[in-house]
Amino acid sequence: MAFQITYPTRHTDTFTSTGFVHAGVLLALTEMAYAAFEQHCGVSKPDHVVAVQRATEARYRAPLRWDEGATIQVRTLAADERGFDQEFAVNAATDGRPVANFTHHWVWLDTHTGRSVALSEEDCRCFLSG
Repeated sequence: MAFQITYPTRHTDTFTSTGFVHAGVLLALTEMAYAAFEQHCGVSKPDHVVAVQRATEARYRAPLRWDEGATIQVRTLAADERGFDQEFAVNAATDGRPVANFTHHWVWLDTHTGRSVALSEEDCRCFLSG
């Protein structure tokens, strides 16, 4: 089963005066969901190591009104020492309507050296078991 978390959305999250949540906000919510997923899995890394996306694919399916909230399901598709791939299904919290799907290809980056950090076998197992 995928990890799931719900976030409120606000009127300030909208694109101009449309009343619909901006695509950039949906992307930011997936990044917040990743951080919650990492904590849920019990994965820890030094403060100077951060997860960064090396590539992202997005598919928008329906607009999300500012007052509906977003439920995000996170599932790890693959993980090895070089990084991991995750799928994020974004749904309206009000009725479960599919809003968007994101696939992020992540690496861990050491902000002191600017180099990637290898994931341990244990971290990979934790991500894959969710």
